Amino acid sequence: MSGLQALITQAYEQAKAGNWENLRADWKDCQILARRCSRFQKEGSGWTFLHQAAYFGNELACLDLIALGADAGIVTSQGKTAAEISAERGYPALAARLQRARLDCESLWIPSTDPDLRPSSNMWQEAAERWSTELILVAYAGGVVKIPKETKYYVDSLERILVGWHGSFNPPCDMDGQTLIPGRS
Repeated sequence: MSGLQALITQAYEQAKAGNWENLRADWKDCQILARRCSRFQKEGSGWTFLHQAAYFGNELACLDLIALGADAGIVTSQGKTAAEISAERGYPALAARLQRARLDCESLWIPSTDPDLRPSSNMWQEAAERWSTELILVAYAGGVVKIPKETKYYVDSLERILVGWHGSFNPPCDMDGQTLIPGRS
């Protein structure tokens, strides 16, 4: 087992124990670990960090994981999504948010399994402006969109990057080159 894999395994044990404050602090300090954890799925049970966060009703951890690229549509070996786990545990508002975060598996915006790629979205009505502080690589339509440093882009309420036709992002546009961001020309 590699050193990084050992760290992910230790982090998963923290998640299972509900140590989200420590775990989120570790992720803030080490983005490589955070990105790898967002894509981790436990062999056998099929549980992810997102499932664990949903189990404990930790909305902040769920939001962190989705922003990193966790796929809210992944199911456990029992066939349950994180939204279903959250609902069963008595967190209906979180369950609704996780359900809304799910993307169609045929979507151009499906999260990549590559932890080095940020997730994309088509939730134009939620657009919030951001500026990149470094080169950002975004998964879109099976490819990669590059957002250069110091460039404007838009995100949805889950911090997924809005990407339009042909990888457009500033602003995301439709096939005719018209912005998809409501209220903008």
